[in-house]
Amino acid sequence: MNTMLSSFSRLRGLTHLSRSFSNWIVPRTATTPQVSRFVVPLSSQAEGSGVFQQLPWQYQQVRTRKRGTEYQPKNIKRKRTHGWIKRLSSQGGIEVLLRRMLKGRKSLSH
Repeated sequence: MNTMLSSFSRLRGLTHLSRSFSNWIVPRTATTPQVSRFVVPLSSQAEGSGVFQQLPWQYQQVRTRKRGTEYQPKNIKRKRTHGWIKRLSSQGGIEVLLRRMLKGRKSLSH
């Protein structure tokens, strides 16, 4: 805090700003939880704004579920989308099968 005040005092004509900024700075030695100084009556608050009662950097992330478990394979859907019958039912699908034959693929479709 002293370094901030001294850096402000070096600036000519801006020493009055250091006094107003010093009221905003929270000392690091404070062990009690900080409460927001901006208290607004409940009648003037927007609906749902009472959720954030702490400062944004005082929140801890809450994990609810694991990621990476989204893909659950289904054989019927796979066959209906990429299967032999589906490939033969359209001109583009026949072209896919012919390209795979020319390339020498072991499996042409599902």
